[in-house]
Order: sequence, then structure tokens, then C-alpha cells
Amino acid sequence: MKKVVLGAIIFCALFLTTVSSLAEAKQQQVRNWNYLQVTGLISPHWAVSVMPGIRWEFYDSKDSAGEVVMYEFFAGPIYIQKFGNFTLKVPLWYYYMGFPINRPGEKDDYFDSHNLELIPILEYKIGRWTFQSRTILHNKLYARNSVFQTEKQRRGYSLLWRQLFRASYGVLPNLDITIAEEFFIGVVEDRETNGLVKGEPFFEKRGLSMNRIYLGVDAKLGKGFSLCPQYIFETSHDPDHDNEVTRMTHYLFLSLQYVFRLF
Repeated sequence: MKKVVLGAIIFCALFLTTVSSLAEAKQQQVRNWNYLQVTGLISPHWAVSVMPGIRWEFYDSKDSAGEVVMYEFFAGPIYIQKFGNFTLKVPLWYYYMGFPINRPGEKDDYFDSHNLELIPILEYKIGRWTFQSRTILHNKLYARNSVFQTEKQRRGYSLLWRQLFRASYGVLPNLDITIAEEFFIGVVEDRETNGLVKGEPFFEKRGLSMNRIYLGVDAKLGKGFSLCPQYIFETSHDPDHDNEVTRMTHYLFLSLQYVFRLF
């Protein structure tokens, strides 16, 4: 336990040093991000899940803030298989993304997209530790916005590879400390919209576009409920300019989950 606390203190010190060095002259944002996930276990190997989400911006160093900036909705099945200390989960989810566009002094707009997520998750438990690898293959199939003027442009395909590594340590029977890092790499660009703007909420741009660091706790509340508050530090990168950091966003992330059995 003492080693875990010492490691957490060293990590936080290094992390704060990195943030302060990046903060100069970069766009800074502070946001709240919430998920509510409900999962029904159909059998030992299958489940189905729905998860709405919302993001609200409190502060932006260069633009106006105080508005909802994103709506999310996930839905789909999950395949589950256990091998000793290993657990494999593979969600295949439809993913809706909605982006309210608020322009001071101009007419507001709304962008959205329809996506398919394939998410292999591999967990390994040993003692109080849980290690997880989560891969998200983010397939964007349709993007509606003010730039794509025709249905041919809106109906396309891009692929974003998101890779997360997480370590959790059980400090109490129902409370884990968690730390994770996730990177976003564009793999496939849409051909029809080449030459137009790229990157979320449009079709993806090839190369490193984002990195996230997560730090928080996972509390099991009983009767299938769990609550996971986390701090997320997110850096946005420009793949066309040596992955230069263009923006930093700080999230207060809160996820409430409910799992129930149907068998």
C-alpha cells in the first residue's frame, strides 16, 4: 500500500510539471463529462448495454464557454469470455455524436455523426491489481456539418484507433484507485472529403490526434451500481505539424453504471 501511495505522489508531481510546461500560450478548456451506463447480462457470455453521455464546458481561454458541447449515445451487444485470471469483453456498439455549435453574434448550428465501435477489452487480475488493455476501433460512417454540402460527402468512412492501458489497485474491498493513458491515431481517411477539413467532428485525419491521462477511483455501491469519478487531462495534437499540442482540456469525468442479470 505504501508503495502505491508513493508511486501516486511521484506520478502527480511529474504530471503537474508536464502540465505547467505545456500550459504556456496553449488553449485551455475545463469541462464536465458524464455517462450513465445500463448493462443487462443475458447469459454468462452475452450482455447488452446502453449509455448516454453529455459534456458541458465551464471555461475556455480563447472562446466563450458555459454551454453543452457534446451529446453521446452508445448501444449494442457485448461478448464476454473468461480464461482463468483473464477476461475478454468485445462490445460492438452504435455510437451517436452530437455537437451543438454556439457562435457568439452568429446563428447557432448543430453537427452530428453516426459511428460503429468495435471495442476489444482484455483484463488481467492478480491480487489487488487489475490491468486492462482497451482498443476502440472508431468507424465513422456519416458526418453532417456545415462543410460537407452533399450527401456524397457526408456518407463516407474513416477509422480512428484508440488504445488505452489502465491499472487499478483495490485499496478497499469496494474501492479501487485507477490510472490510465489513452492515445488516438487516425488510420484511414475518407477519400471523398480529402482537401476539406479533417478531425472530429469531421472525418478523421491520419496520425496522432489526441492523448488522455486518467486518474480516479471506482466505487462499488452495491445492488449492481458503481460510481467512477475521474480527472482527465487531454491534449489535442496536429498530425501535420510534428504532433504539436494545440489544445489542453481538463475534464471532471463522472460515470454511473448499473448492471443487472436477465438469466
